[in-house]
Amino acid sequence: MTEKDPKEEEYARAKKSEMQGPPAQKEGLEEPKTKGYKPIQIGIVIFVILVLILIITGISSDMWGLFG
Repeated sequence: MTEKDPKEEEYARAKKSEMQGPPAQKEGLEEPKTKGYKPIQIGIVIFVILVLILIITGISSDMWGLFG
């Protein structure tokens, strides 16, 4: 077996003391991190809903003469 160099042991002890412990655990429940919808995404959703309403209304009232 090989003997450990005293400098290596000193270095290892110094590194162990420098290492950080585990992060402190917070007590109780924590609010989940959520991101709200960006304004552009809300605008796209509203636009799609309006287009679908227009298409459904147009087909049901024969606005474009599809069934005539």
